[in-house]
Parts: sequence; C-alpha cells; structure tokens
Amino acid sequence: MSQRITRRQLLGGGIRAGFGLALWKGLNLGTVQAFAFTPAKVSAQNIGFSPPAVARLDEFIAAHLRDIGAPGMILALATRRDGFLRASSYGLADMKAGIKVQPDTLFEIGSISKSFVALALMQMREEGKFDPRQPITTYLPWLKIDSKYAPITGHHLLSHTSGLPDGVPLELIGPDQPLWTGFAPGEHFAYSNVGYDLLGLVLEAIDRQPLAAVLRRRVLDPLGMSATEPVITNAIRPRMAIGYAPMFDDRPFPLRGTLAEAPWVEFGEGAGSVSSTATDMGKYLAMLLNRGRVVRGSSAIVREGLDRGRIVGEESFKLFTTPAIKAPFWGEDASYGYGLWVSEVEGRTLLRHTGGMVAFSSAMHVDVTSGIGAFASVNANLAGYRPNIVAKYALDLLRATIDGKDLPAAPPTVTLPDQVPNAADFAGVFTSADGTKLTLAAEDGKLWLAVGTQKVALERAGGDRFIVKHPSYDLFALEFARERNAVVEAFHGPRWFTNERYTGPKTFDYPKEWDALAGHYRNDSPWFGSTRIFVRKGKLTADGAPMTALGEGNFRVGAEDWSPERVRFGPVVRGRATRMTFSGVEFHRTFTS
Repeated sequence: MSQRITRRQLLGGGIRAGFGLALWKGLNLGTVQAFAFTPAKVSAQNIGFSPPAVARLDEFIAAHLRDIGAPGMILALATRRDGFLRASSYGLADMKAGIKVQPDTLFEIGSISKSFVALALMQMREEGKFDPRQPITTYLPWLKIDSKYAPITGHHLLSHTSGLPDGVPLELIGPDQPLWTGFAPGEHFAYSNVGYDLLGLVLEAIDRQPLAAVLRRRVLDPLGMSATEPVITNAIRPRMAIGYAPMFDDRPFPLRGTLAEAPWVEFGEGAGSVSSTATDMGKYLAMLLNRGRVVRGSSAIVREGLDRGRIVGEESFKLFTTPAIKAPFWGEDASYGYGLWVSEVEGRTLLRHTGGMVAFSSAMHVDVTSGIGAFASVNANLAGYRPNIVAKYALDLLRATIDGKDLPAAPPTVTLPDQVPNAADFAGVFTSADGTKLTLAAEDGKLWLAVGTQKVALERAGGDRFIVKHPSYDLFALEFARERNAVVEAFHGPRWFTNERYTGPKTFDYPKEWDALAGHYRNDSPWFGSTRIFVRKGKLTADGAPMTALGEGNFRVGAEDWSPERVRFGPVVRGRATRMTFSGVEFHRTFTS
C-alpha cells in the first residue's frame, strides 16, 4: 500500500500528527495487573509460558505505557494447543478517578472488527446466501454507484479493492446520493471503511436482523465471547474504559504532548463496531489459530448446520485468509485477504490487523505456523500509534519459551523522535520569497531550528517531516523535499523555503479563485476534526496533500491519479468559501487561522 492519505487520516489528525508519541509527565500507572480465569492455564508446565517470560513481558508493557503516555492496556495471548492462554490488564481505565483496568473492562477494537464481518459473510457463503463474486447491488439493490467501471463485488469490498472512498458516512448514502469510484475494481488496494460499512448492511439484508444480532449469533455466541459487545452504544458506556486523545486536534502531536478525555461516540457500522475484553479476544485468537474451529472444552455454543463445531469450514477459512492483493502492513511486505493482512515472515504465516478509534488503538498478531497469537489494546489515540510492538514482543517471548530458547531482550519502549541520524542532510539556511529564513543545524545527533535566540530540537514525524515544539511553528509539521537525494526545499503549511542547492522555478501561476478556498475548515465530529486548505507552490492542498481540479468545482485529493477522495467547496461569501465537502462530509469555515 502506498502512503495514500485517507480522509480520516487527513482530517482526523493522523497525517498532521505523524508518528509523534505522547509522554504524559507524572502519569501514575498503578500496579500492573495480570489475571487468568482458568488457574490451570497459568502454570508453566501446562502452557509453556515461563514465569520469567511473563515477568519480562509485564515489565516491558509497564515501561512502554509510561513512555508512550497510554493510560491503560489489555493483552490477550492464545495458542493453538491450549486455546485462550492468558489475559492481562495494565494501568488506568479512568485517569481522573484513578480506576484501574479490570478483567471485564471493555476496549474498542476498531478495524479488527472487519474480520468478524468477513467471517459472518463466509458463513453465509457456506449456506448459499452470499457469493463474493456477485455485484454488491445483488444484496443492496437500492445502492447507487456512479462509476464507469465494472460492478463492485463482495470480493472487492472485502479486500479493499473496490475503488470507493475511505469513509463516507452511511447516513449520506441513499437512492439520491450515489457513491463514486476512483479506479476499476481490483486494480489497487485503497483502504475503504465505507466498503465494510456496506458489508455490514449486507449482513443485515441477508439475515433480516440488525448488525448487532447478526454478529452475536454468528460469531460471538459460538465462541463464548459473552462479554463482547457487537456495537458501541450508550448502554455499554459504564463498562468501557475512558478513552483519551490529543487535546488539540488541529496540529501535530509531539512527544510530551497533552492528552484529554475524548468525546464519547456511539458506533454501529461494520467497519469497526466491536468492543471486547482481553479474555474474549483470547478466545477469538484461539479460533483463528485453529482455522475456524471452536476450541475443544470451550463453553461456547456449538454452531449448527454445516461444519458443526466450527465458525467456518476449512474451505471458507482458506478463502478468508487467501491474499487478494499486495498491501504492505505498517511498512512490511504483506497482502490483504478478507478483513486481515496476510504475510510470510521468516517462514511463518502471519495474520494481522490493527484498529484505531477516536480514543482507542489496537493490534492483533496471529502466527499460524507457530500456533500462537496476541492481541493488545490501549485506551488512547496517540497520533497514528498502534501497539504492534507489544503484540510482536509477546509472540517473540512465547515462541522462545515454547521452543526452549533464550528469551529475547525487550525492544526499546519508544524510539526517541529527537534523535535524527541524518540531521546533516537538513542543516543550512532556507529562505522564503519574502526573505524569511530558516536556520537549521545538526549537533549531537539532533536537528536544531533557530527561533529568535532559542534553539529548538526537531522531532521526527515520519520521512522528511518534523514537529517543531514552539508556538510559532506548532500548527504544521516542518517538511523537506529533495532533488537527487539532496534536501533543497522546506515547507511549513503554506510557506515555502529553498536553499542554495535549489535549481527549480521560484514563481508559480495558479487560478486566483483558489485564494477564496484557502482557510481553516472544521467538522464537529471527533472522527473528522479540522483541516486547512492553502495554496503552496501554485498548488491547492489540504494540509499539504495535493488537490487536483477535476472541473465543475470538484477536486481530487492525494498524489495518485486514481485516488477516490473528492472535495467540493460551498458558496463564496465576501471573497471566502463558507463550506467544504470532503468525500461526503461537510465542513464549515472557522474563524481561526
């Protein structure tokens, strides 16, 4: 997958925040809690997970939470042989009240829910009710898609190859509100939450029940996941951990950034509606490790009909986990199947997915070859963070213990963002057209920006992007561009700077009506937040993401010519556009710059 900017990443702060992680000073994590519901499964001779490995994992997680600023975490471990293995809770579910995470505390698992939807559809396939090769309009005849390409099928939605935009809210879709596509189905991988929202509607149409009832009957009850909730409603809020997010949603989130309690959001769509506990997620991991089979001895309700004792049959599980298209998983080589990333790493088959909600971040790693799996979730949205490092280290420890090898050393709990090994690449003086200068120096393995009489250490935010922790620079990341691998340009929001190595043009023409579109736009939903539109180097951008005019007031957002994300601006009043619609979601101009 290319580093394509999705609407939720761009407008929800993911792109602006980059990879900065919070370190909340003075955070008291309390005592690390570890619990298991079946005492026989916590002894080393039965589970093969030695006390030293358990201690090393718990120590690492406590340090990791402290260093990234996440208030609390749940962790589940499972093996193919033993099923649910261990559930652990750490830190605080409510920082203000000092309440610790408990065994029955719910965490939102986000997009890991997509595999639940896919499994339910695989069941329907076995029953002859769903065919992933059929056009999606076979099941949703009211759905209108404005496309010049072949019909979108269930396979395309399941594998994120439909060409649909990322996350148009379902309430905006109807007979008079068609969706649209950016490319022919099957050509590219483009993550689309709306695709799985539509698949949730397919489940409802086929079973003639609400999504919650479908997922509970087809997935949760057969696995004995009695504490898990299939949709997020106010009714379950007392059982949910309090979620936290950056206090400021309109700027990059630096190390030691400030967190605040996030707004509560109800959510009942197929793209990410499930909330669960560590114990229940251990049961889910066990099912995946056993290729769809309910683990023997479980208190689960055995599924009736085809393949009794299984969530899905072997053929369906194979289809569920067959790579459909190349799609790197967090920079690693991988492909996407149906609701899961699938990859081969060091001779092992891995099934993985992450989940991000307004105030929760999760990761699930299943090593099918070794027969071990891990799930981790934190009750905070930390600007693009997912607890992959925790899930991976837990599997490394478990694998070493089972294989009788030395325990691996813990990885760094967090990579310090102010350490810049290639800082010399960016050192020098950059000048804007109005004569403003940026003076950068490389010293002690860090990159420093001169701001008046101060020197400010820059923090890496992915690629050649940096966060500057100074009020004069905190609204945008400081970005750099190269020619022949030499850094020649710097960007800070709409401002553009060049150094002596830059050889390109210095002036650019653009339609002057674009000046009326520039400004700060906001949506009140915490999913979308705000974005800033500005002209830079003669190009209209959304927080730096290029926008291409398509005619009739429409723009494509993203560098790829197949990006399905679209923007349209509202009426111009007194020389300024008053509204912006980004892939179906309306934003209003705000008075702040």
